[in-house]
Amino acid sequence: MDTTIVLRIKKLLALSESSNEYEAKSAMLKAQELLVKHKISLKEIEEHKDINVIEGKTNITFRQGKWKGKLASVVAENFGCYHFYRTNKTHTIVFMGKDEDVTVCRIVLEYAIDCIVSMVKKLRYQYSKEGYSTKGLENDYALGFIEGLNKAFEKQKEVNQEWGLVLVKDQAVIDEYNNMEFKRTINSNTKFQGFGDVYYQGVEDGENFSISGRITGEEDNILELVVPQ
Repeated sequence: MDTTIVLRIKKLLALSESSNEYEAKSAMLKAQELLVKHKISLKEIEEHKDINVIEGKTNITFRQGKWKGKLASVVAENFGCYHFYRTNKTHTIVFMGKDEDVTVCRIVLEYAIDCIVSMVKKLRYQYSKEGYSTKGLENDYALGFIEGLNKAFEKQKEVNQEWGLVLVKDQAVIDEYNNMEFKRTINSNTKFQGFGDVYYQGVEDGENFSISGRITGEEDNILELVVPQ
């Protein structure tokens, strides 16, 4: 049995438990398609116990933008992974977990940051046009977005308790992480800078952020993310 296909189906089945109706339906349909195509039964998937714990380096680096570390923490915690940093001149965010979970974490983080950066550009333009300083604006919007995203995750767990169980860290992941040695700790704490309206817009956008899958899964494609219209 092809382990790659099994892990892809497991990821889809996990997403099919989502309280988001579109996301759940899309994931289940794709899982069923792969089951039929590769002549695999659900029982075989459930009995497949191989766990591949990996480190997945993201494309996200930072020095000043500590909010990126806070966002990575929320994402990792809600998709069964740990996060840490590879540091040289900048801090590169890395996830550790089961390979299918690491894939999801990387996509969610990178997509969320793209959304944040895009909105911050618009807000900076608006504030600058009106003659206001934008120093600290990115930080406050991002903090709001992280707060909203965390609320969305908690709401999803309340609506569907099984979803929370799916995202618990596997013992193999915990053991692997505990065996690692870290030379230093990176502080990702950052303070609110005073942009109240921007912060609350971030909260709203974070609550509405979706990892809803156009999980079309062409053979070598990874999960794509879309924002609901």
